[in-house]
Amino acid sequence: MNRIKIGLAALVLGGWLVGPAFAAEKNCCEKAKAESKPCPHKCCVAAKKAGKDCEKCNPRKKNAGQKTERQNP
Repeated sequence: MNRIKIGLAALVLGGWLVGPAFAAEKNCCEKAKAESKPCPHKCCVAAKKAGKDCEKCNPRKKNAGQKTERQNP
């Protein structure tokens, strides 16, 4: 029983340590910004001219800043 608890604790701790390494994946714009260069993708350049984020390369930022209305059941 004690070995099971220790093994489970080791798995949870390992997940906490390794998880952020996989979640820290950068998109093309973040990589270019880290190199102090503009993003070379045509879709990102066109979106930047329009004052938006490219929805193809930045899907998680698609609704950033927009508030959603809460619907009542």
